This record gives sequence, C-alpha cells and structure tokens, in this order.
Amino acid sequence: MPTDNSSAETSSEKAPRPAPGQRKWSHLSAIFKIGLTLLILGLVVRSVDLTSAWDNIAKQNLPLIVLAGIVMMFQIGLGGTRWFIILRRLDAKPSLWETLKLFYVSIFFNSYVWGGIGGDLVRAWLSYRNNISAKTAITSVVLDRAAALAGVAALVLLTAPFFLYRVGASLPLLVPIFVSMIGLVAIFVAAQFERLPIRWQRFRALSLLQGLGGSVRQVFLKPTSVLPIIGVAILGQTALGVATYTVATSLNMPVTFLECVVLMQPVALVANLPISVGGWGVRETAMIALFGLIGLPASTALVLSIQLGLLSLIVALPGGLLWLALKSRAPNLSVASSSGP
Repeated sequence: MPTDNSSAETSSEKAPRPAPGQRKWSHLSAIFKIGLTLLILGLVVRSVDLTSAWDNIAKQNLPLIVLAGIVMMFQIGLGGTRWFIILRRLDAKPSLWETLKLFYVSIFFNSYVWGGIGGDLVRAWLSYRNNISAKTAITSVVLDRAAALAGVAALVLLTAPFFLYRVGASLPLLVPIFVSMIGLVAIFVAAQFERLPIRWQRFRALSLLQGLGGSVRQVFLKPTSVLPIIGVAILGQTALGVATYTVATSLNMPVTFLECVVLMQPVALVANLPISVGGWGVRETAMIALFGLIGLPASTALVLSIQLGLLSLIVALPGGLLWLALKSRAPNLSVASSSGP
C-alpha cells in the first residue's frame, strides 16, 4: 500500500506485547466462548429431529451449494470494498487490491481463531505494517465493524414492516428491531464526542473518544461518505440473503428469497455478538427461532444454519493462503501469535 501521509509509523517497529493480565483475560474469554458454544449447540441438537435433518441433506442439490459459496466470496469482496471506502475517508491511501487481500485474511482469522476478534486485530496490524498509521488502522477497523452492523440494522428496519405484517409482532422480531434502533442512535451519539470541551481532552481516554468522534462524524454524518458505505454494506447483507436462499433451495426448503433476506438480518445481528466461537450455537438458535415464525421445522432450520456455517469456513480458506503469501513476503510477521487464542 502507498504511505499514509498522516504520520504513519515505520513498519520495522515492534508491536507491544500484551501484558500478562491481558493474555490471561483473553484465554478466559476464549474458554467461556467455547463452553457457551458447545452448550448451546448441545441443547439445539437435542431439541431437533436428526433423522429428518439427514433426509434433507440426502436430497440436496450440490451445484447450488457451489453457487452459494461464490455468492459468499462476492460478499467478502463487498466487505473489503466497504473498508476501502472508509480508509479513503480517513485520508489513508491504500490500493483496492491490497485492501481486499487484507480483508480476506481477516475473514480467515475471524472464522478460525477462537478469540472472536482475531481477524480485526490482524487487519489493523497488517494495515499498520503496510504504512497506515496505527491510529488510522485501528479506527478504520472499528468504523468498518460499525458500518457492517449499520447495514444490518438498516435492512432490519427497512424490512420490519413487511415481516411484522407477515407474522405479527413477536419477541424474536421485536428484539432485533430494538437493537437496530439503538445501534444507529449509538453511531450518532459517538459522533458527538468530537464536541467534548477542550479542557477535558487533557485526559487520554477522553482525548481518544474525541478523536474517534471526529472520525465517526467524517465517515457516517457526511452524505458523500455514508451513502456509498451503507449502500455497500446493504448489498453485502443482501448477498447473505441470496446465499441463504440458494442453500435453502438446494435442500428443497419452502422459503422465499425475500424471507431469507429479511430473516438473515436479525441472525447476522445476533451472530456478530462476541459471545460464542464464530457465531456457532447463537446462529443456530436464532435461525431456528426466526425461521420457525414462517413454519420451517427446527430440524430443517438447523441443517440450513450448519451448512451456512460450514460453507463460510470453506470460503474463508483462501484468506489463509493469502496470509501464508504475506508471511513468505515478510517472514517476521507474527500476528497470529499475538491475536489471542
């Protein structure tokens, strides 16, 4: 990537190692997530008819699975494009190709590293190693996460009237709507941190919040920035609905395209919560509850969820190859060892 002119540090500097207390907390967090994931999956599997689930798989149309995988790869490309736009708005000057590669590497780590945010740490670190300032790299990743969730929230709110009319007001639908509204309000509130009084900024934490608020305002409160960013985020979430519908069609499930797009937004919102490994368990529970609203049996929804999860793991594998290529080009990269278990 070209050099970020906003005081980028040299890439030869060593990253500070996590303190022992931080590493211990990271390990405990990973153990908690693994335990919760196994517990939820165990309860879900015990509650469904596995024989019926196997019958669905036996009749599956495999070419449609391949098509769904291609759609998921397209979704990753949209995610990388969204991050590229954010970096540009923060006055960094990366190339689109390098940004897409680093984003794909982060997808691999988010899918296979138990810490849950390993991919985000890797993405920020590799951006820093490519001459993006540390502050810009970290801020861009935080804002990209916020933009992805804003895209989910926007689709949840846009499609809520249709689905409330379709199935009525129920807790599995009302909770995502409420969370979406809070999330969008939180972005607006975060932008107000830029207005903190100057005398408060002598405190480091408040100074950091002020800087973050300025970046949030620059990215999310300017139409020339927010429209393409949220537009790409919505396209990415629509692609998730397309992939879900394609897998469901391969299993001969009685769902429509619109239902898949609508229902996968609350699922994505819940699965992104950092409380389980890769969203496993939480995603299955959410899909069984939400697709149950349109009459899909729990066993069928479980098969759909597990296949989407496994397919996302397969689609993430090229990110690992890109990581190996980066390591061969710069052998002293050691992100994996510092990103948590």
